[in-house]
Amino acid sequence: MRWKIIIVFILLFAITSIGCVSKQENYTDKLKESCIEATITGIKLDIERLEGYLKLPDLKNRSEVEKALSKLYEDLRKYQNMNVKDYELPKPLKIRGYISEPYVVDSIIYLEKQSKSGPFYHAVKVMGDKENDIKPKEIYEFTIYPVYRRYYPFEAWYVLIESFEK
Repeated sequence: MRWKIIIVFILLFAITSIGCVSKQENYTDKLKESCIEATITGIKLDIERLEGYLKLPDLKNRSEVEKALSKLYEDLRKYQNMNVKDYELPKPLKIRGYISEPYVVDSIIYLEKQSKSGPFYHAVKVMGDKENDIKPKEIYEFTIYPVYRRYYPFEAWYVLIESFEK
């Protein structure tokens, strides 16, 4: 009888543990999928911006911009075809800052102690569709994932906002 109780206890523990791992894997996959979506959005924004530069008649660094555009298109194909399991999550960052206007894709998160030379974080996606919960000019602690470096002379990133709290 005692062995039956021990076996039942072990089975219950194993089943509970499997359920916890499954939930964690599910969240990680969702986070990876959101990062891929944010990356694709960021790349498309950079493509649009650089294509605008190419329309300028007096653009001095045209060949550099064309080279950067070529890399962006290559990266776009890569991420559009990427399997969620193959994506490696970037290291999350905790930052304190705010957005100055109601959230839209490509909102800049201004850091409390922002330098004029960056880093700049452009939010392109918010996990859980909670973007409307971010109030302009209110300081939050954000957990962000820098998913793609912007084509810009200073350090600037497109980011996924995983979470935020006052």
